[in-house]
Amino acid sequence: MILDPPDDLTPAEEQVRVEDIVAKGPYGALALAGSAVGIVVALWFAFYFLVFLPRA
Repeated sequence: MILDPPDDLTPAEEQVRVEDIVAKGPYGALALAGSAVGIVVALWFAFYFLVFLPRA
């Protein structure tokens, strides 16, 4: 697998590699959370305009 570290890394090199990965930030998690929030908001507006307003 691509994400597996090479076997010949020393603990210090592995620590540097981990720090580089962590320094890039959680952009994938933020994108996923933002997409989920966007979907929930879109569903709320759809419910409001398509179900609630016509009955009022």
